[in-house]
Amino acid sequence: MVHREILHRVSFAHVCGDALIGASAGLALYSAFPPIGWWWMTIPALALFISRIDEARAPRALTVTVAFGMSMWLPLIDWVPMAVGMKPAWFVLAFAQTLFLCGWVLFTRWTQLWSWARGPLTQALLYAITWAGVDAARSRWPWSGFPWGSVALPQVDGPLGHLAPYGGTTVVTAAVIFLAVLTRRMFAYRDAAVRREHWFSRPFLAVFVLAGVIAPLAIPLSNKAEEGYLRVGVVQGDITLPGPRAYSHPGEVTSNNMRASLSLAADPAVIDKPIDVALWGEGSVDRDPVAFADIGSIVDKAAVALDAPILIGYTNLNDRDRVKNWLAIWRPGVGIDEKARYSKHVPVPFGEFIPFREFIASFATEAAQSATDMEAGDETPLMRVPARDGRRVPVAVGICFEGAYPSVIGEGVARGGQMIVTPSNNYHFRSSGESAQQGQLLRMRAMEYSRSAVQSSTTGHSYVIRPDGSVLASTDTESVATLVADVPLRSSLTVTARAGERIPFAFMGLSLLIAASGWVSAIRWGIAERAARATTR
Repeated sequence: MVHREILHRVSFAHVCGDALIGASAGLALYSAFPPIGWWWMTIPALALFISRIDEARAPRALTVTVAFGMSMWLPLIDWVPMAVGMKPAWFVLAFAQTLFLCGWVLFTRWTQLWSWARGPLTQALLYAITWAGVDAARSRWPWSGFPWGSVALPQVDGPLGHLAPYGGTTVVTAAVIFLAVLTRRMFAYRDAAVRREHWFSRPFLAVFVLAGVIAPLAIPLSNKAEEGYLRVGVVQGDITLPGPRAYSHPGEVTSNNMRASLSLAADPAVIDKPIDVALWGEGSVDRDPVAFADIGSIVDKAAVALDAPILIGYTNLNDRDRVKNWLAIWRPGVGIDEKARYSKHVPVPFGEFIPFREFIASFATEAAQSATDMEAGDETPLMRVPARDGRRVPVAVGICFEGAYPSVIGEGVARGGQMIVTPSNNYHFRSSGESAQQGQLLRMRAMEYSRSAVQSSTTGHSYVIRPDGSVLASTDTESVATLVADVPLRSSLTVTARAGERIPFAFMGLSLLIAASGWVSAIRWGIAERAARATTR
């Protein structure tokens, strides 16, 4: 069947109808993420979206894609204005992510020129590779990228999540798209891409899709401790809003965490079986505890009461007048070893540093008017936590949004991290879905690397996550809370940990090759079409 018979011309009303269906598919995909969390909506939503673009000409397909993308992204990241203080940034970020989808749609249009690529399995394979490649690219660029919203993430609650140790979010994403394309072909009113359809074609696709969804359950995800256990206490001291006012009062936030730690120390579960380490959130200490002795004494009071070291988070200015966001271990009666700290590697663009500062500052937002940028750290994302039995447990660490970046967490695991800890500060986002979405990202990291993971937040949610991605314990947002758990430590490396960034970069390279080949085919097809029209005149 020739290319022009597949890509139909339709009326403006038809395009509007398709756009509405695309928007509905976008909302359905949004529902797969927290705070709703209907993970099983992912494949049907994507199948519905693909049904509106896979036989459409480029203008119609792009229109549907914009409707789909904005309908998914706007509600998913509705917490952005809370952090940056302006709604235009929310729309710009959502539109920027939608543009990546538009780029993917152009790839798919070009591949329709290849007759061999129109069968169900080949179409599904090409769509899966290119979507996963584009998703990997937007999660890394520009600046540090934006790893939110990957269709792999809801699968932490589904069977396809079991693929995470064997290729991470990239492989899970490819599997989701592959099955979504086959689902679309299974329910297509007519299959314009094949010359002859057999009676068994659609039943075969149904069995194939069902098997593809269920089969990953056969892949075991172990929670077995390989290096013993670490007993952790998670301290969520909360922050009185507005946050900037609380941080303007020296010792207020630190004292909140100290009081919560004293409560933890009085917990019968801790009295009967003391913890090895307490985990506070990002920014849980509101001044440099070394430079400000009064603040250090508050932290030490908590550490002495717990008779355990505390992993704390704080910021200070370095000699280049740049903000440094630190994690450090405070030992009772001793303090911190400044040579064994970790500082954030991936500051958030427009939140913790301002690209094109002079231009952005003209908008007079809270973030843009920030006096100083945060400087990225270069320390190894691995800290050694002293346990009560004398062990020094290697822990892969990241700060807040760094839980979304395999490049940070994966390096810590590859260098020996036996569990993952990502202190966070979520007061900007209040009780929105952001903190739960961040927890979903950390659950994926736990599954990818087969490691226990802890998100200790100043305001919630805080999570203790098993190596299989299931949640052992959690807290609510905007509350004072503590958690106690014995987390299994593991040292074996998954395929994802061993491969590092090679798998996503391979998918990006294949996507670029497919796009380039499709672009050349599109040019040749256009030349042939113009020549054919010229000969008929």
